[in-house]
Amino acid sequence: MATLDNATGGPAERDPLKSTLSKVPQVTLYFWIIKVLCTTVGETASDFLNVNLGWGLNRTSIVAGVLLAIALFFQFRARKYVPPVYWLAVVLISVFGTLVTDILTDQVGFPLEASTVIFTCALAATFGVWYAFEGTLSIHSIFTRRREALYWLAILFTFALGTAAGDLMAEKLGLGYLVTGLIVVGIIVADSIAFKLGLDNVLAFWVAYILTRPLGASLGDYLSQSRENGGVGLGATVTSVVFLSAILLVVIYLALTRRDAIDIPQAEVASGGRGKGVIYQLAGVVLVVLIFGIGGYYVRKGQLQKQAAASVTPNAPLGDVSNFRKIAADMLAKIRAGDLAGAKTRADDLETAWDNSQAVLQPMNPGKWTEMDTAIDSVLKNVRASDPTASAASLQALIDVIDNLGKGPQTSGPSVSPANTQSRASIGDLSTFRKIAADMLQLSTKGDAAGTKAKATELEKAWDTAQPKLQAANPSKWTELDTAIDDVLKKARTGNAVGPDTQSSISKLISLIDASK
Repeated sequence: MATLDNATGGPAERDPLKSTLSKVPQVTLYFWIIKVLCTTVGETASDFLNVNLGWGLNRTSIVAGVLLAIALFFQFRARKYVPPVYWLAVVLISVFGTLVTDILTDQVGFPLEASTVIFTCALAATFGVWYAFEGTLSIHSIFTRRREALYWLAILFTFALGTAAGDLMAEKLGLGYLVTGLIVVGIIVADSIAFKLGLDNVLAFWVAYILTRPLGASLGDYLSQSRENGGVGLGATVTSVVFLSAILLVVIYLALTRRDAIDIPQAEVASGGRGKGVIYQLAGVVLVVLIFGIGGYYVRKGQLQKQAAASVTPNAPLGDVSNFRKIAADMLAKIRAGDLAGAKTRADDLETAWDNSQAVLQPMNPGKWTEMDTAIDSVLKNVRASDPTASAASLQALIDVIDNLGKGPQTSGPSVSPANTQSRASIGDLSTFRKIAADMLQLSTKGDAAGTKAKATELEKAWDTAQPKLQAANPSKWTELDTAIDDVLKKARTGNAVGPDTQSSISKLISLIDASK
């Protein structure tokens, strides 16, 4: 059977000064067990540090990155495969890869579709460079520094890609982690069958390696989510501890028994013509992924759009959001009663319910969804930071946003006097002011006081410039908006630009703008 390996006499010929014994384990059942455990820990541990401990994405990423660098330093210094060192690096790269995707999605604002494409291209480029220099992609031939460096870079991108693709399926397409996990299991089974029927072993390995990431994430979410949200209810802390303990036990066993060690590097199998048969197999796999991946994506998007269209009404632009209001009201009651722990538990419920509904709600009205998403982010941040005052303010702001979702200008009444006609006249295009306000709210939620104040100046200049036209179009509506903008400017400049009062004021302005359309 053709493989992605070349003969040892090619560019991958071993240099005694730079070579070592194999630095990676054999691909055995133990390998896949620990790999799935590591991917689960990557999901739950990043949530534990980011959410439960309140470190935030940036601080968590820095800590994980530093620890990963230390682990890789010892991994590269080792002359052979050392189970504790190797698997510690895998656990940390799993956490770090998850955080990289989360930062791109949650902070930079990259859509999951874009992140999936970016990491796919990055992984393909890594494989291309690896194969061009070494003539092999087999992990059983990791006995040079260059191969090891390329190997770990590929591992990082597989975790990031698996996270992006898994989140795209589970959240953006609304499949949920259980269904996503079942789909991934089905693909892994198909990959195994294809391997038995002659699919190249290296190609089959990397396909399975990528897919174990969303599989582990599905398992982690199922175990950690509350029973109310369809999970077992162990929580991120318990799930992380259980899986880390399982990893530790298996690694200790492997370190003592050396059941997965490769003491003598395996010979690389020659492939005629650089493996033309494998190239055809690779092309076939890519074609299948494109057909079913892209095709399935658009089919599911079409289903979601039809579902959204059937649910939207003028008074309910996001459909039924009563569940979110109920959770917010429960949280506010707990905050006022001094039950911060209970509020944090409900914050987890709010986040999970909101994430699970994204695929359905966002297509209904992207603008309203973004407004509500920003308000929920503010709630989660303040509640998890254990700030009762800020938490109460942001929760009230969220409730106000929900209550104002379906409100708009009156379109009917018993009489139409000139005054009534003027009050209902269109004030004009307010999209510029809404965008600036939304940007302000996002910056304030992220804690960027300077950015929030800069946007306040931009809002003031744009509003003053547009005053003659807008005031003439609808004086009463202009006055109402002008008062709201003055309140935003005052709180952003003289108060805490990243505080709950400012965020509440901005949210009310956005709601008022939406009601003025």
